[in-house]
Parts: sequence; structure tokens; C-alpha cells
Amino acid sequence: MHTYNEITNQAKQLQKTLDIMEKSNIERLKVDQVIFTGCGTSFYLASSAARYYQSVTGQFATAVPASELFLHQSGLILEGKNYLVVGISRSGTTSEIIIALEQLKGKANIRTLAVTCNGDTPMAEMADDVIALDHISEQSVVMTQSFSNMMYALQLYATKMAPSGEDITELRKVPVLVSGVIENGILTKRIANDLTKKRFIFLGSGQYNGLAKEATLKLKEMTQTECESYSSLEFRHGPISIVDDTTVVILLAQQETANYDQALVTDIQRLGGHVLVLGPVSGGFQADQIIELDESISDRNRYALYVPILQILAYERAIRLGFNPDQPRNLTQVVKLA
Repeated sequence: MHTYNEITNQAKQLQKTLDIMEKSNIERLKVDQVIFTGCGTSFYLASSAARYYQSVTGQFATAVPASELFLHQSGLILEGKNYLVVGISRSGTTSEIIIALEQLKGKANIRTLAVTCNGDTPMAEMADDVIALDHISEQSVVMTQSFSNMMYALQLYATKMAPSGEDITELRKVPVLVSGVIENGILTKRIANDLTKKRFIFLGSGQYNGLAKEATLKLKEMTQTECESYSSLEFRHGPISIVDDTTVVILLAQQETANYDQALVTDIQRLGGHVLVLGPVSGGFQADQIIELDESISDRNRYALYVPILQILAYERAIRLGFNPDQPRNLTQVVKLA
């Protein structure tokens, strides 16, 4: 299975990404805002990357779907303001990204950066600067290691834009830590194999909200399972009404949210939901299942550690349901507009 192999060798690929980014010469830019953009998985990546970039650099950053940049450009690009637009695409050929970059090309107040796993593409040629992760060459339709590696590259890029490089020490630990985490992915097999569970909900806040959305997409792509994602504490404001004993809730726990996570888990369990918690937790924390992640690095730099476990969950569920993860229904590697 291409998908499984590409999930489980992420640590090796992350190390290559680290080597590439450490050797890169990147100009520190002064802009009014950084706009991260992509489609599908790449947009969810953009959402997380924007949160990370703003936190690390102190520069305003936001994320928008690539289509928004050419459908509603006047509401996003303001006269008299300077922008960096970071376009994200695994293939470098996604139609919406190409159209958006074409419309932005040549504008004096806009600089563009392409982040892709294919440096020999129209997208890369069109951008002012390129981060090309050519060592990532996925055979699978769904994005797995391309997601984690492009996000990791953007985290490393952000440290080069930051006034101080304090995060780089933690980020250098990520490939080794991910290697250990991949072995824990099999711990999701019990949930994946339980066919009494019909509905999956992913909860994450801050930069992890983008990851919760991506985890939802992975499960949906591989299995067509009914699944949703929400910002963690927003879940109580209506969506919690659908929880019953057929529901699995996966909470992406962080040190920042520790004071609120246990009460949320308890509320979900009271309604019959099965709760899996991923992340660092305090002693005595209770859930139906906990997969603890290394807390020696900060919340914002721990991102890649969650990714393989969520992907393995989707993969194992697909296998249990009799789907082929390498051939998801109705999907192709690249979406191109007519």
C-alpha cells in the first residue's frame, strides 16, 4: 500500500526537509500581512501555518482558500499595503493556485512564495521564491507525508523570519520524535475496527484547528465516514447535541488548553461518546483512550507528532471497512478546473 508506506516513513522525509531548510538562504521580509493559501488539505495546512507564523514572527498572518484570492481579491488585497502570499500545493499544478498567482504576478505590493513537492511546475515558475521539497513524491492520492513536510518546512521558514531563532532548537528534534510516534499509531486500531462507532468528530484549537479539519478530511477521503471538526470549546455550542454511543471524539490536547480539556471530555462521555485524547496530559487525566505525546517541546512545535497517528487511524478504518486507501472514491491526485 503506497498510502501506508508514505505515512510510516515520514520521519526520514522530515529529516530531509530539515536539511533542505537549514541550508536555504531566505530573505527576511517586512510586509503588512502574510496570506497563506491552498486548496483542500493545503488550505487546512495554510490555516495552521498562518497561526504558527503569526505566533513566531509577530507579523499579521491569515489563511484563505486559493479560490478566494481570485474570486474576492478586492476584499483581501488592499491598496497601500504590502503582502507576502504563500501558495501551497503538493503538485504545483492545482488550478486555483495557478489562477491566483497569475492575477497577483507583477503587482508591486505583493511578493509570492510557492511551497510545493514539485519544483519544476508552472506554480514554481510563477512565484518570486520557492520552497521545493522534491524528495516528497507521493504515489497515493490522499496527501500524507506531503502535508506534514510542507507544514514543517513552513515552521522552519517562520523561524528564519522571526527576530529570534528560539524555536529552531525544538524543531530540530521533530524527525526523531516522529519516528517514535509512528509506532504509537497502531494504538488507534481498536477504535478503527469498532464498527459500532459510526460518527467521528475531531476537536482542536489554535493552530490545531487546521489539523482537526485535515484529520476529518483524511477519514472522509479514505472511508466516506460521517465526520466533522470543530474548535474544541465551540463543540458545546450546538454540535455536542449529536453525540451518542456511536460517536468517537478525537481531542487534540495541548498544554495551553489543559485547564479546559478534562471538563470537555467528561461532558462528551456523559452523553455516551467515546473519547480519544492525543497530546500531553497531566497526571490523573481521564478519557476512554489516551495517546500521550512528548511534552519536552512546546505546543506550537509539536504539530508533526500528531499527524501520523491521525493518518493511521484513517488508514486502519479504511482497511476495516474494505476500502482501498490507495484508490479513494471520486478523487484524483490533482484537481484542475475546466
